[in-house]
Amino acid sequence: MMIRTAALSLAIALAAGSNATAATAFTPLPKIASAMPIEPARSALRKFFDALGDDDVHDDHYDWNDYRDATSRKDRIRDWQRMQIDAQRDYWRQQKDMQKQAIKAQRGW
Repeated sequence: MMIRTAALSLAIALAAGSNATAATAFTPLPKIASAMPIEPARSALRKFFDALGDDDVHDDHYDWNDYRDATSRKDRIRDWQRMQIDAQRDYWRQQKDMQKQAIKAQRGW
């Protein structure tokens, strides 16, 4: 925000200095600036982080409102509990595999 303000004030100062007549401090911006497409900063940052290899691949096509309207609260709680159990199983499976790899490396297998 500070960079944009500084850039706009610099542009206004340059535009005011190039005119032969004295310009006021609050010179209206040209019509070109209002015609530029405005994109929220959140989506621009999201695209940037997605390019870094973020694992949120399901966010692009997952619609929470459709899921909420199509299922009951009981089903959503059941799904959440199932996801928690699956995540816990995956965690313990990874720990077990890491322990196996450490034992194999220690024994030289």
